[in-house]
Amino acid sequence: MRLILLGLAVLGLTSVAQAQTPGIPSSGPLVLEPIETHFVVAPEYKITDLDGRTGQMAGVSAGVLTDESLYIGGAVYSLTNRSDDFRMTYGGLLVGWTVPFGSHLRIGGRGLVGLGSAALGDDVTVHDRRSLAVRTVQFVQHDDFVFVEPQGQAHIGINNHLGLDVSAGYRFAGLEEGLHDRLDGATGAIAMQIGW
Repeated sequence: MRLILLGLAVLGLTSVAQAQTPGIPSSGPLVLEPIETHFVVAPEYKITDLDGRTGQMAGVSAGVLTDESLYIGGAVYSLTNRSDDFRMTYGGLLVGWTVPFGSHLRIGGRGLVGLGSAALGDDVTVHDRRSLAVRTVQFVQHDDFVFVEPQGQAHIGINNHLGLDVSAGYRFAGLEEGLHDRLDGATGAIAMQIGW
């Protein structure tokens, strides 16, 4: 019985203390704001180092931009200065993140991972034993590969629907059979981002 009386006394003191304590001001109702999501397309011009040569690439990316920060989409690029001994096309999943740096500038990074195909020429010197002549023969080697291309990115907003993207990165190729590290190379690109 004493235990019950002691419990009631503690409850009574707690309710008196709560009644004497001023109430915590309410912060108001919870307001939910929608997160802006836009579909964006970006035609792109890219320069890349490929097998010690400079390649010019045309490409396009398309995806969803959430809260002007998170980008998830895809991209594909192909060499424009194509010849039988200097070809490459690659593409895959593109994911990026930017943060504001002033009113019109956003900076961040993105990564492209996927599959590609390339063809590069090789010059081979052939010695003819009969005539003692030396000649150079070119053959073209084709290869498929997987790659990852991390990039730094800057986005300049022009208006609500247009923006300019500038990026620089490096392509790391793997699982190629014959071209090995000839497919690795630095990249730099500029793109016009169109959103709606």
